[in-house]
Parts: sequence; structure tokens; C-alpha cells
Amino acid sequence: MDLWEIAVVVITGFCSGVIKTGVGIGSGVFLLPTLSLAFPAKFALGLGAPMMLASDIWGLRYYWKQWAPTGIIVRLLLAAIPGLLVGTLLLPVIPAKFFRLCVGVFGAFYAISMLWPSFPPVVLLKSFFQSVNRKYADKRIYFYGMLGGVSTVLAHAGGLVWSIYLLDELKDKRTIVGTYVLLFCVTNIYKVIAYIYIGNYAAVQIAQIRHCAPCFPAWRKSVIRIFNGKPL
Repeated sequence: MDLWEIAVVVITGFCSGVIKTGVGIGSGVFLLPTLSLAFPAKFALGLGAPMMLASDIWGLRYYWKQWAPTGIIVRLLLAAIPGLLVGTLLLPVIPAKFFRLCVGVFGAFYAISMLWPSFPPVVLLKSFFQSVNRKYADKRIYFYGMLGGVSTVLAHAGGLVWSIYLLDELKDKRTIVGTYVLLFCVTNIYKVIAYIYIGNYAAVQIAQIRHCAPCFPAWRKSVIRIFNGKPL
């Protein structure tokens, strides 16, 4: 890696770690487009998994056992398995240029949705998920679990999907974030292995991001305490 690439990895890893530990979701959405500024999009996707796994380990320390009941965790993870496998099969066949375009469009759409909640496509998407919640109230955990599995493999965006279910099901803020962190930790372990298996990067390249692992936990902890007094 040259100096520019190392700088992008370090800064992105730190910021992603702050988002992950302090908020829970959104770190992957920030990570992938930002890393794609310095690396090919598919390589950036693969690079993001071990970076996020490093922050997951520190996140578990902050939120240990402060997650949803075991039944919810198990059902979400079991439902995610087919989605993880589908995403792993789809990723190698998606053309690199098209994948990079999708990363850009997805990042722009997410930013617009935050700045302009009434943007028509955003409203339409919300209406769709509200319809799913009404019609399949008892089975929606499996729908969101599987969709989150696909999303996390293809875009590190599983948290956005799982949040649609978890924010409605859980009320305690720390429990919600702790649940995200646990889900991310399990799925990121899978993604690191899967990305190596399908050739997104070589195992030796994981060592090249050691500069950002474990995402500067001391700095990140200080930042979180400055803004929140303590993590959430």
C-alpha cells in the first residue's frame, strides 16, 4: 500500500469504529464508498470485513451480554444463512464496473435519504417495508434476517435491514446497539472467510490493514466519551 491508501484505511477504520461502537449501524455504509476512493470496489468490500471485525471485537467489550434475547438472535442468524450464501454466490458474477457503479448509487441514495426523508423513492421504500410489517408480522424476522444476510455480503449494509425489525422489536438503546454488534461480529467472521474463498483478496493482504486494527480503540473511546459521556 502507498501512503494515500494507508491514510484512507486508517482514517476510514477509525471513523467506522466510532460509528460502530457509538451508534451501531451505518459503519459499513460509510466504509465501502470511502474505501472505494482508493481501491477497486470489490477489493474495498473485502478489505472492509476484517476492519469491521476489529471494531466488532471492541464493540463486544462495551456491550457484552447487552443484546436481544437469545431467541431473536438465533432466528435472525439462521434466517441470514441463506442470504449470506446467495450474496457469496452473486458477488463473483457481478461485473467490477457495474459493482462500483452500484456502490456509488447506494452511497448517494443513503446520503439523500438522511438529508431528504421525503424523497419519493425513499418514501416508496418505507411504504414497502411498512406493508411487509403489517402483512407478515409473525414472519418478518425471517424476511429481514435473509435480506440482511444478502445486504451485508454485497454492501456491508445488513445493519440497515436488521434495524427495520430491531428498532420496532427492542426499546432499549444499548440493547439495540449491542445486538447489532453481535450480529456484525458473527457475520463479519463469515465474510472474511467467504471473501478469501471467492478471491476478493488474498489472506496475506489482511495483514496490510494492521495499521487500523483495532481501529485505534483508545482514541475512539475518548471521542465517544466526549460526545456521550460513555458509550450510549
